[in-house]
Amino acid sequence: MADSAFSKISWTEFRPDQGRLTAGAVLTGAGMLVAAAGVGVLVFELVRAGRTWTGSWEVPPTELASRTFHQAQTAAQSAAHAGRDAWTSYQESPVERG
Repeated sequence: MADSAFSKISWTEFRPDQGRLTAGAVLTGAGMLVAAAGVGVLVFELVRAGRTWTGSWEVPPTELASRTFHQAQTAAQSAAHAGRDAWTSYQESPVERG
């Protein structure tokens, strides 16, 4: 089996600067904290604006959801009854044989 170029690398010479690695880790951590704070402010503002917007509606969202759910239940029951009625009233026509 031939030696690859990767196996010929002397890994004892690979020595990154510990100070720069530490500085990079600290900056990455600080950046993550700033990003998390930004996401928090963004979410807070979206929730506040949404609550203000829905609070100005004449019909509250919970009532709209309740109405829609009731309409869906009624439609499903009507469809079930129509399907049952069609199934029970179906009469197979005689097949013509020639």
